[in-house]
Amino acid sequence: MADIDEFYTKAKEKLEAENFQHGTPQDAIRSMCLEWLEWTVANDSKAVELLADAAKDTKGAYNAMENFARNKKGKGNCVKLEPLEAMACVMEYYGIAPGDAHNQLEAGLMYHLMMAECKKYKPYGVDEQAKATPVTDLENKPYEKPKLEEASPSFSFDDFDSELEGLL
Repeated sequence: MADIDEFYTKAKEKLEAENFQHGTPQDAIRSMCLEWLEWTVANDSKAVELLADAAKDTKGAYNAMENFARNKKGKGNCVKLEPLEAMACVMEYYGIAPGDAHNQLEAGLMYHLMMAECKKYKPYGVDEQAKATPVTDLENKPYEKPKLEEASPSFSFDDFDSELEGLL
């Protein structure tokens, strides 16, 4: 039986060998699968072996998404799949159980995919460290609910009514 490194190498080579026009849905799926592969290795999931399966490819994942969308749309001419739905459909195509797919997506995979997509569009000439926002300060700061009287001390419904009467 092959180990995880062999499956990883096989899956990465298979996905990188697929060639699609930039910007097509198939190219986006291939990109998501490559990021999913990276996340899987770091999070010890069985998906490395599933992505290495020679019988499964990006075209098949796209067709599975297309069939899912057709069944979802009802009577309309087109349908929109949310990113979470689309990736769950791809994961199910590769062999992840539907419940497990959503659990993995909610446990950090979707965040990983979105951050990988955001990195593609960083401004030119900006160092990644320089533009990073320190999130830890926001996470550690407790939320303070504003007091009602502090939020709008000068507002009165009587003033509002008199303004409306002037308009009528």
